[in-house]
Amino acid sequence: MKQSPLLLVAKVGRLVGVGGALKLHIMSDFPSIFTPHAVFHTKTSLGDLRVHTFNEQRGLITFCGFQSRESAARLVNCELYATLEESRAICTEGEFLWQDIIGTKVFDKQTHNEQECSGQVALLELGEVKDIERIGEIDYLLVATDSKLRAQGLPKQFFVPYIAHFVSSLSPQGIFTHNALSLLEQS
Repeated sequence: MKQSPLLLVAKVGRLVGVGGALKLHIMSDFPSIFTPHAVFHTKTSLGDLRVHTFNEQRGLITFCGFQSRESAARLVNCELYATLEESRAICTEGEFLWQDIIGTKVFDKQTHNEQECSGQVALLELGEVKDIERIGEIDYLLVATDSKLRAQGLPKQFFVPYIAHFVSSLSPQGIFTHNALSLLEQS
């Protein structure tokens, strides 16, 4: 049986205090997964780690079996992972993992004045999502430009910020944008 890929959800930071508390650097959009008794995988000889306590306001976590400063010191810089299935299980309707979006086609809605009056909208395929990068608080879709547009001298790739001004809908079946063609042309 093929094992599900592991997704990085957090990195354990420095020790805080004497009770084994550690600073947790969350790399997931779902901090709610860090509940008591939740289990996370590591790629170390430590194996799986079970959450004992988590203080979201302070970003501090303790793990079962590592509740002293000395034992918790072994966990500093440890990366915590969840499987793809575990991660998908916490998504609510309309939420997707980055892994589900990579490879998705990106279309720009082209509306001309005469089409706007009749309600007709043409779709132009801009390309395919190759990666997603978070810069500050905004996610950016890295789009590999469609070969037809590259043949017109447009760049091989460009970024589309995941904000309402550019992205009207997003799903693994297709990403529909408006104004994103101008981003490609200005790249």
